[in-house]
Amino acid sequence: MSARTLFTVAAAFNFLVGLPMLVAYPVVARLLALEGQPTAWFHIVAAVVVIFGYAYGCIAYDPVRFRPYISLGIIGKLAFVAAIYGHWLTGGASGGSAVLVTGDLVFAMLFFTYLRRDPQAVPEASAVSR
Repeated sequence: MSARTLFTVAAAFNFLVGLPMLVAYPVVARLLALEGQPTAWFHIVAAVVVIFGYAYGCIAYDPVRFRPYISLGIIGKLAFVAAIYGHWLTGGASGGSAVLVTGDLVFAMLFFTYLRRDPQAVPEASAVSR
């Protein structure tokens, strides 16, 4: 799979998750079995998901220039996985949330594989300082 395809799909995944969290809470709440009104933290998480989607779009556009974002993506996705799975295992998150965050686990593995497969695609010093 090419970098362009992988990171375009990752960007779409994040936008498809994050944007509804920002603008359609009742729908998201039903799908993920969330109770009550959204909190500020819920909206902050949704914004972070959308921001990472933008970063993945940047990587798809220029995987060499934006390569450092890939490591941040791995860290971010694994942090979401750890948080949601941890809460799911203790009864604090729904099964739907755990299923959804499994996508993040798959993407983290694909991002890591991409970094290992293409270790030479590093930006030149002048490209990083742009």
